[in-house]
Amino acid sequence: MALPLPLRNRLAELILEAFEPGEGRATLVAIARVTGAGESTVDAADAQRLLDLGWFDSPTPGRLRWKGAFQADAAAVGERASRGVAAVRDWRDPDLPGLAPVLGRAAALANQGLYFEVHEILEPEWFRAAEPERTALQGLIQVAVGFHHLENGNRDGGHSLLALGVAKLSQAGSALPLDLAGWLPRLREALVQVAQRGSAPPPPRWPAPS
Repeated sequence: MALPLPLRNRLAELILEAFEPGEGRATLVAIARVTGAGESTVDAADAQRLLDLGWFDSPTPGRLRWKGAFQADAAAVGERASRGVAAVRDWRDPDLPGLAPVLGRAAALANQGLYFEVHEILEPEWFRAAEPERTALQGLIQVAVGFHHLENGNRDGGHSLLALGVAKLSQAGSALPLDLAGWLPRLREALVQVAQRGSAPPPPRWPAPS
C-alpha cells in the first residue's frame, strides 16, 4: 500500500534518523507501538512525541488516537515503522572506511523491504560521488526504486528500473565494497520472473559491505 507523500516522507526521515540513538529512534518506536485506528494508551513522553507529529490527537490524558485524515493509513504506517525499528535496533556502523557505513545502513533497510528509504539514504552520496562510484550508486538506487515500484504494484516501472540498475552495477564492476558476484545473477532472475509472470519475486538479500 502506497502511503500519502507527506506521511511517507516524514516516516522515512524518522527511520533514517533512528540509526542514531535519540528522539528519532524514540519516536519511531512509539509509532510502532500504536497499532490500528482505535485509541492506544501511551506514556507521557511517547504521547508528546506522537502529538508533535500532527498525526494524533488525545481524547483523554494518556490516550491517543489517529486523527481522522490519517486513520486509513494507520496500519500501514505502524507496520512500516516496525520494519524500521527492526532495521535500526542496536545498529552499529561497520568499522570500514569510505562509503561502507552508508552502504551498511542501506543493506539493513533493504533487507526489511524499506526500499524508498534506501533511495533516500543513497541519493546524497550519489550526488557528490565521482566515477566509477557514481554509476554504481545510481545502479543501487535504481534497483531499490525498482523493488519499491514492484511492492506498490507497478510492474512495468519496477522491471524498467531493475533493468537499468543491473546494467549500471554490471558496468561499474568493483567500484563499491560490495560482493556483487552472487547478487547480480539473482537480480537478473528477478527480472525474468517479473517479465514472464508479471509478479514480484522475493527480493534477494541485499549485500553488506566488506
